[in-house]
Amino acid sequence: MQEVIKRLKALGSRRIFIQFPEGLKLKIQEIAETLEKEGFECIICLEKTFGACDIRNEEAKRLGCDAILHIGHTDFGIKTDIPVIYWEYFLDADPIPTLEKEFRKLEKYERIGLVTNVQFAKVLEKVKAYLEKRGKKVLVSENLSYPGQILGCKLEAATALEADVDCFLCVSAGKFYALGLALKTEKPVLSLDLEKGFIEDLEKMKNKIRKLEAWNKSQLENAKRVGILISWKSGQLKLPLELKMELEKVGKIVYLLAMDEISPQKLEGLKLDVLINCACPRIGTDDLEMYKIPLINVNNL
Repeated sequence: MQEVIKRLKALGSRRIFIQFPEGLKLKIQEIAETLEKEGFECIICLEKTFGACDIRNEEAKRLGCDAILHIGHTDFGIKTDIPVIYWEYFLDADPIPTLEKEFRKLEKYERIGLVTNVQFAKVLEKVKAYLEKRGKKVLVSENLSYPGQILGCKLEAATALEADVDCFLCVSAGKFYALGLALKTEKPVLSLDLEKGFIEDLEKMKNKIRKLEAWNKSQLENAKRVGILISWKSGQLKLPLELKMELEKVGKIVYLLAMDEISPQKLEGLKLDVLINCACPRIGTDDLEMYKIPLINVNNL
C-alpha cells in the first residue's frame, strides 16, 4: 500500500478513480479511507472490473480524476489519457495443508507445470518447493510479469510448457484461471483451490463446455439472423466489419450489437438465431449456459 501511495504522490494526483475486482469488495472502503487520510480524493467505481482490458479511462475523465488506481491486475498495455497505477494486491496463503491432504491426486504425474494468477504469485514458490521435495519435476514459465502468471485470456506461460509436462496445476482461488487453461490444452489441468482447500481435475467440466461449443457452432450454418456482440471496453474493442460482410455474402442478416458489459438480459426481445462473440473470449466459455441463443466465440469459427 505504501508503494502505491508513493507512486500516486509522485504523479501529483489529487482525485483518484479506483477500479477493483469483485473479490476485493470487502476491502475497498478500507483502501479508500487509507488513501483519503493521505490527502487523496477517492471515487470508487462500482461497475464490475473484469481485468486490465477494462480500464475506465473516459469515466475517470468525466469525473475529473487525474489518476486511475487499478487493483488486482497487471498492466495489459492499454493506452490511456489518464495515468494508471496498477496494484497487484498480492494475497498470502499456505498451500501446504491442501497439498498434504490432496497429494494422491498428483501422484501419477511426474512432470508438473505450475501456473497461478497474480494475487497468488508469491505462493507459487512454496508449492514448487513442496512438489520437488515429493520427487516431482516442476516447470514454471516466465512469460508475463511474474513466474507462472496467467490471465483469463493470456495463457502463454502454460502453453509454452505443454510439450514438457504431464499435467498442469493451477494455484488460485476458484476455477476461473484453471478452466481457461483446461480449454486451451490437451494435458490434464488440476485446480489447487487455496480458498476451499482441495485439488480438482477439470476434465469433466472441460468436456461439458466443449460439447456445448461444438453444438452452438453447428447452428451457424442454418441460422438466418446473426448477432455479432461487440464491447467498447478499451482492451476488447474490435469492429468485425469483414466478418459481417462474409456472413452477408452467404445470405445471413447480420446485426452489430454493441454494449459495455455483454449479458443475456440485454438481448431479450431481439429475434436472433446465433450470436458471435467478439468481446472477452471467456463469455463464450464460462457463460454459455446463461444464453438461450447459441453463442460462438469468434476465434472458434
